Amino acid sequence: MRKLLFAVIFVFSGILTFAQQDQKAKSILENVTKTTQSFKTIRADFNYVMDNKSESIHEENKGEIIMSGDKYQLKMPQLGLEVYNNGKNVWTYMKDANEVSIASASDGSQEMMNPSKLFTIYQHGFTYKFVEESMLDGQPAYVIDLFPESSNETIEYSKIRIYVDKQKMLIKKAEMTGKEGNNYIIRINDMKTDVPVDDKLFVFDAGKYPGVETVDLR
Repeated sequence: MRKLLFAVIFVFSGILTFAQQDQKAKSILENVTKTTQSFKTIRADFNYVMDNKSESIHEENKGEIIMSGDKYQLKMPQLGLEVYNNGKNVWTYMKDANEVSIASASDGSQEMMNPSKLFTIYQHGFTYKFVEESMLDGQPAYVIDLFPESSNETIEYSKIRIYVDKQKMLIKKAEMTGKEGNNYIIRINDMKTDVPVDDKLFVFDAGKYPGVETVDLR
């Protein structure tokens, strides 16, 4: 589950500041960061795929995310997963167990999953390489490969390939090659920015989940 959350948040947070490697890639990544950070809110729908060829596993799911600063709400209905973060607490709800766990947003493991924190947490975590210009859904896109530095043990991927919409300067697709055989693809279907968002969306409302069991980890 942690890998899933990282993959989703990584895509929608934009790219951060990386060690200087490939100047063309660096310029593109900086523009993506600037564009993403210029929005007050982001609301998007996406597809999520997990593949493991050796285990003959192929899973496809849909999700939706709403972000505002360091607050976010993530829902993946097919997995029965909901995550709420209001900047103070993080609620992770699993439908199958009808259980919600609560953690502090300032906890180290939770900070890594926070979109706003991602802008600094990888400051020296990746090297990168511009691959090519390609077409994605009929639109020109930049293709860039990111490689975690050997010292960055928190990243469980050997490579992340991103596709950046050349006109909008936003990530449209990410392919993540896992170190343990699990590969992930996230593809954004629709994104709306600067839409009005009520802060109540970032708080788990137990009243809407009769009988929910609460596990407080704070």
